[in-house]
Amino acid sequence: MLLFCLILLGGISRTSTSIPADVLAALDSQISKVVRCHGLAGLSLTVVKDGETLFHSGYGHADLASRAPVTPDTLYAIGSVSKQFASFLLEYYQEQGLLDLVQPIAPQLAKMNHEFKLTDGEENEEINVQDLLSHRTGLPNYMGLEFLGNNTREQLFQDLFYSKQDTRQPYRESWHYNNWLYVAAARIGEIMSGRTFEEDLQSLVFSKLGMGAGTLSDRAYLGRNLHRLAKPYVFDQSEVNRNVGDNMWVRTWNPSMTPAGGLLASGRDMAKWMNLLLSGGVLNSRQRLVQSQTINNMFRKLSDYDNWTQTFKNWSSKCVGYGEGWFLFTCPLDHNNAEYSHTGNFYSVHYSKINLYPEQKLGIFYAFSGGNSTLNRRLFSVIDLLILDMVLNGHLNPRISREVNDELESWPGCQTNDFPSNLLRSKGPSQQQSLGGHVTDQDGSNHLRSRPKIRPRLFARYLGVFRHPFLGTAELRYDDEQNPRLVLNDEWTSRVYVDSKKYGKLGRRRSGDDTESIVLHCFFDNIPWLPDHSRDDYNNEMEVEIERLVSPNSKLQKLIISKWLKYSLKAVIFTRVKD
Repeated sequence: MLLFCLILLGGISRTSTSIPADVLAALDSQISKVVRCHGLAGLSLTVVKDGETLFHSGYGHADLASRAPVTPDTLYAIGSVSKQFASFLLEYYQEQGLLDLVQPIAPQLAKMNHEFKLTDGEENEEINVQDLLSHRTGLPNYMGLEFLGNNTREQLFQDLFYSKQDTRQPYRESWHYNNWLYVAAARIGEIMSGRTFEEDLQSLVFSKLGMGAGTLSDRAYLGRNLHRLAKPYVFDQSEVNRNVGDNMWVRTWNPSMTPAGGLLASGRDMAKWMNLLLSGGVLNSRQRLVQSQTINNMFRKLSDYDNWTQTFKNWSSKCVGYGEGWFLFTCPLDHNNAEYSHTGNFYSVHYSKINLYPEQKLGIFYAFSGGNSTLNRRLFSVIDLLILDMVLNGHLNPRISREVNDELESWPGCQTNDFPSNLLRSKGPSQQQSLGGHVTDQDGSNHLRSRPKIRPRLFARYLGVFRHPFLGTAELRYDDEQNPRLVLNDEWTSRVYVDSKKYGKLGRRRSGDDTESIVLHCFFDNIPWLPDHSRDDYNNEMEVEIERLVSPNSKLQKLIISKWLKYSLKAVIFTRVKD
């Protein structure tokens, strides 16, 4: 079998909750097929129940080039699963009397000589930390743009709350996912405790649990453990897992954003974390680390996010709300029982998911790299259902097995006889090159359909540097070959094409100033985590509207980003700072 599979059965405790060997073998076969049909480079899977680790299993490779297998100690960037660690620390501060998550933030920070005030809105005197952790402030999400800057955590905190927002949703009336809120919440915790987020995460969580986890903001930790970190693979157009390079871990990450998504953890680490949560704060079945109420608070429904139902065949799981870093679902096998879960996506190279079933004292964690990301939600449903059926029923239901097999047979990876061989090949970033402003592979194939280029004379009207209060700078300039470029924060560079249908649009402001605007389509080639097929599908496209005041007495211009990574942003406004 071309796909390398490793199951560590020695870690299974032979108790009344243990799973028979034949059931584990059947599950192993099914998960192996999931990995093969999805095209994953590797997957780590951990299951705990009743305070025990039922098993750790690794499939595929952490490094395709060296054939290093995935093991229980392989590290993955767990993305937004990191948020629950931030909410845990903040709940711990509340338990210790350092911070009240329910009372308004402003008076608490005032006692520490820090100000908290939004630019507008009556919620200035009401907003609390729970509002931040449950995404119910109404403050906008910039869908990844916030990671492009290099501001400190304090600067991000001040920028978010002291600068006028581009768009707002009703306060406490809507659920609006926002990474920045977790940075702000963590910064509040730092102010009230007098310690950094990373310091307390290490001393109060990682060390006491015996976790070998770390953060991307700890460059020394990253250097020591780079050999344990699964390589960052993306699935390119030729269905090969391409390693985008180890430099992405440092180059693409603003350490200030770590509370929102910058943790590194293995399956063995996450087993300890899940057992702590499922035990209500008891460490190693003996020592109480935190009060049970501190854990339970994380799972209270705070936001009405109830428009999402995960469906697979005849099985469904309905989201009934959001807590503090946790989605609250019903269990697909028994809607009377709860499922607390969250997924993580680190720049589309590492994915992860954690599920807790408190009534059954059951926890599931898995992380993976590479593969066909369009199938991820279906992969989540398949793995969740297989493990729930095995653990809760003690066997694999023939009906579920049949439905899973029917699903997998519909995936492209199971329809190609030689597909598994692709998993054992990796294409490094040096094999990809930019030719003539287009992305091409070694075979010369062009992955970008032609777009009309902007005329130099027209582009010259809009040259200059623009600034956003949080996101940094955006500069329109020519490169050395006089090609128009959009450059974000002096690092991310895009090719620029004009939208001929929206060229030279004239308008008039209330002030009476005449305006002229153009819409540009910008494509970023040097963001390393974007796969080739994403470029072909315009997933990396940024739609930018530039407004120029025609009136001779005013030079104010605006650069408006209205779309990024296929998401509509409702106008992120950069204002000109110089010519």
